[in-house]
Amino acid sequence: MKLVAQLEELFYRYQQAPKDETLRLSAWRLLVNESQVVSLGIKDNSPGGVYTPPSYRQKESGEVFLVWADGTCSEAIVQLQPQSMAEFWEQKMQQWKQAAYTDPEASYIPAPEALPLVAVEDRTIREIIEGDDNVLFDLAKQWLEEKPDQAKVQGSIQAAWGYRNVRTSTGLAVTYQQSQFVSWFTFDSLVGGGFAKRRLIRPEEQKKLWTQTVKRYEALAGEAPAVNPETQVIFSPAMTEELLGQFIVPNFSGERVIEGQGAFSKENFQTHKEVFHPQFSLTIDPLRPLELGSYMVTSEGVPALQTSLVHEGKLQTPFLRVKDALRWGSKPTGLPQGAAGLYLQHTVEETWDKILGTIEDGVLILSVLGLHTQDAVAGSYSLSAPHSLRIIKGEIVGRVDVKLTGNFFKDLAAATTKLGRSDLSLHPYLLVRTGVQKL
Repeated sequence: MKLVAQLEELFYRYQQAPKDETLRLSAWRLLVNESQVVSLGIKDNSPGGVYTPPSYRQKESGEVFLVWADGTCSEAIVQLQPQSMAEFWEQKMQQWKQAAYTDPEASYIPAPEALPLVAVEDRTIREIIEGDDNVLFDLAKQWLEEKPDQAKVQGSIQAAWGYRNVRTSTGLAVTYQQSQFVSWFTFDSLVGGGFAKRRLIRPEEQKKLWTQTVKRYEALAGEAPAVNPETQVIFSPAMTEELLGQFIVPNFSGERVIEGQGAFSKENFQTHKEVFHPQFSLTIDPLRPLELGSYMVTSEGVPALQTSLVHEGKLQTPFLRVKDALRWGSKPTGLPQGAAGLYLQHTVEETWDKILGTIEDGVLILSVLGLHTQDAVAGSYSLSAPHSLRIIKGEIVGRVDVKLTGNFFKDLAAATTKLGRSDLSLHPYLLVRTGVQKL
């Protein structure tokens, strides 16, 4: 906690009695993350090679936001430095003041509020960091021993543990432990599986994820009948997450809505315009135990809060940071961590295994090319999806290469769109009727 202590002492001093009166602070906040990370990688069936060696890293870094006595603001990324002495930070204060800007609405630092109890730490991961790391090597060994013949495995396993520190000049002083476990693997870089939570993957989860991925890899070896205009398109959970990140997250940003740069206007939210089918709802929920998108408090000192963005198809609110909330005339909301912490729900949901058996003519999209180039505000997409899986009469029968054309907002507004729940991901399979043709 060296960085936290240094910055706290520095900011209090410059708030009360700075040597240079032009550097006096009127308010401030800081976030510092202390992390210890153990990681192991596999490249082309080789674990721990020159590109993926086992490693241990320790880091203290974060961000600061300063409000000077003249009302201007500064913000910066910080990290613990070997030369982090008093002279170093005094030079930084001068540099930060030189980069100050005027933004009255951004200068508000909220008062502390009661924080929710949110499970964000798995003690097992702390034990890995402290030396009991055989679980990482055992998992990598299992991947290599059980991989399909001829397949080249790429993969990564990472365990992280540390502290999150949030301090503000209004009196908030929060420190709590948090953990993270992320693993992913691919076969020939064509098909893969991944896991990302604040807890260790369970053996039964790893087994199901591995079995599913092997079956899909084997299915890719066979050619399948071409798609037709009536073929149903199914986005895998990983694809659903990417689509939410591309089309939903930016358009529900309060800042973009207020500036008129999103797909929906402020009036649309105020009148609760229906934009999705009434069976769809969209929620930010940072309170779910041990999920990657869960947290106790934001970097601005706002307690975690479940927030409804869309309820039964109707707009409720964009997600609002402190500045956005002031401009909106409301309180700050929960915040997504990318698409993590963002949950798409449908009033009628079945498990993927059950839905798969009912699909007569479908194609499962595992990945696409060029999603990041699509117009987020328009919601339209035109995407190539090589290495997709053909589904006929409830069975995955082989590989097809397809092109998709459609609009994500129209997909979520259609009565024909369905969700299939996955045991391995919080994001669902998304079944849509959209333009599909042979690539």
